[in-house]
Amino acid sequence: MVVEINEEGFDELADRMSRADMFAMESMRGSLRKIGRLFVPKAHSYSGPLAEETPRRTGKLARSTWFDVKDFRKGETHLEIYQSAKTPSGKFYGYWVREGTPPHDIFPKQVKALKFEMDGNIIFAKHVKHPGSKANPYHRRVFQRLLPNVNGIIKEMGGFMTAYLSGEGEKL
Repeated sequence: MVVEINEEGFDELADRMSRADMFAMESMRGSLRKIGRLFVPKAHSYSGPLAEETPRRTGKLARSTWFDVKDFRKGETHLEIYQSAKTPSGKFYGYWVREGTPPHDIFPKQVKALKFEMDGNIIFAKHVKHPGSKANPYHRRVFQRLLPNVNGIIKEMGGFMTAYLSGEGEKL
C-alpha cells in the first residue's frame, strides 16, 4: 500500500478545521451568553435574579450587576459576572457584602472628616469603629437556584462538564 501526502490537502484540512473551531467557539460564546442572561436577562439593564437578590441599602450594588463573555487565548473563553459598585475611595465593595468583614477602623483619607447619616442625622467624625458585617452569600443562593438551568444549557451545548461556583475576587 502506498500513501501519498499532498501539501494542498493539509492546507484544505487546516482551513476546514479552523472554520469548525471558529464555529465551536462561537457556539460556546452563545451558550455562555445564554447562561449570563439567566443571571442578568438584559444587557445593561442591571436586573434579574442576581440583582434582585442583592442586599439593598442604596441599590448601588444591585444596579452595578452585568456580565461579559471574554476571550483571552485561543480555547479560553469564559463568562464573567460582575457587580462593579465602588466605594468613594474607589474600592469594589461587593466582595465585602458577600464575604463579610471583621470589626475594623475607618479613617478619612482625602478629607478631614467622615460624613454619614445615622437615624436621620448627619454625622461628622474623624474616626469610626465599624463593628464588622456578617457575610451574605446571596450570589451562591442565586447560583444554586439557577444551577439546573445552567447545566441544561451546558448539556444542550453537548458539554460533558457541569458548572460550579468559584470564589475569585469580584467575579461571581
